Amino acid sequence: MGSEIPHHLTLVMVHSLTIDGGDPKFKNDILQHLLVMTADKHKENKVINDNIDELLKGLFNILDTDITNAKAACLCLVNISSKENGLNKIMSFLNSNINSNNSGIISKIIRYIDQKTPEIANAVLMLLCNLTRDKNHAIQVYEAFGDQITILESFMKLFVTRDIEHETNYDYISYLLSNLCQLHEVRMWLMNSDNFQKLLPFLNLNNSLRRAGVIMTLKNCCFELDKHEWLLSEDLDLLPRLLLPLAGPEQFDEEDNEKLPLDLQYLPDDKEREPDSDLRLALLQALTQLSAKRNCREIIRNQGTYLILRELHKWEPNMELKLVCENLVDILIKTEDEIGTDNFHDLDVPEDLIDKFKKMDEAYLS
Repeated sequence: MGSEIPHHLTLVMVHSLTIDGGDPKFKNDILQHLLVMTADKHKENKVINDNIDELLKGLFNILDTDITNAKAACLCLVNISSKENGLNKIMSFLNSNINSNNSGIISKIIRYIDQKTPEIANAVLMLLCNLTRDKNHAIQVYEAFGDQITILESFMKLFVTRDIEHETNYDYISYLLSNLCQLHEVRMWLMNSDNFQKLLPFLNLNNSLRRAGVIMTLKNCCFELDKHEWLLSEDLDLLPRLLLPLAGPEQFDEEDNEKLPLDLQYLPDDKEREPDSDLRLALLQALTQLSAKRNCREIIRNQGTYLILRELHKWEPNMELKLVCENLVDILIKTEDEIGTDNFHDLDVPEDLIDKFKKMDEAYLS
C-alpha cells in the first residue's frame, strides 16, 4: 500500500482500527501505512493530529485484541509518543479512560513483556520508555502497573536471565528502569532487594543499550542520600565500578597504584574510556551526588578517585564535562575545614551567588 493516500481514505482506515474482527492482513497493511505517516520525528501529520483520539483508540484496541498486529500497532504508538505533542495526547487518552472499561490499558500491554512474545515485548518496552521520560508521566504509568512489585520483579528476571535468541528484545528494560528510578519508591525497591547488585555487571557490557540504561539507573539511585554509605560500602564495591568506565590506559607509579582499588590498578594499554559523553556525564553526576556527605567524601578520596579524575580531565574533549569534572575534583582536593559543612544538601546558597556561579560557568564554556 503506497504512502500517498487521500486524507478521506486515511480517515476510513483509522476508523477501521477501532472495529473488532476483520481481515488481519488488511489491518496490517493499514498499520504499515500509519507507521510511515507517524515516522517523521521533525514534523507532525495534520490528519493524524486532527484524528488522534480515534487513532489512539484503534491502536490500543489492536494491542488488546489482535496479537498478530500488536507489534505494528505498538510501533505506531512509539512513533507518536516520540514527539512531545503526541506523548501528551497519549497520556491524556490514558487518563480519560481511567474510569472506563479501558482502565487497565497499561496493565494489559505489560502482559506482552514476556518470554512468549519477545518481539512484541521490545515494541512495548520502547513505548513505555517514551511514556516515562517525564517524572510526572512516570508516576502515572507506575501507578497503572497494578501489582507494582511483581511487575518490577518480572522485568528484572527477563533482563538478567540469559536468552541468547531473544536477549536484545529486553534491552529496553534498563531504560525503563532508569526512568522509573526517578521515583523514590522504585529506587528504594531496587536498593532494598538483591536486584541492585544484579545490575552491576552490565556497567561494562559491550551492549550499549543495556550499559546506558544501567548507568542512568545507578545515577538516579545516588539521589537517595540515606543510601550513600551503603552504596560506598566494601560489600557492594560500587565506587570502582563507577570509576572504571572513566579510566583510560594511563599508568601510575607504584605509590599511586596502591591508593587505587585493585580493579583500577595496572589497566591495559588498550583500555578505553566510555565513548558516550552523556554516560560519562551521568557517571560524574553519580560521583558528585555520592560526595555530598563528609564521611562519604573521605571514602571516595581514600580510594584514589582523584587520580582517575585528573587523567580524565586531561583527556576529556567535551568542555561541559571538563567543568563537571573540575567541580568534582575541587570538592575532593579541599580539606573538610575548607568545605565547612558535613552535608552539601544542608547548604542554603543565596540566589545572587547561584547567578554568579552560573555566569562564571558560562564564561568558562564560551
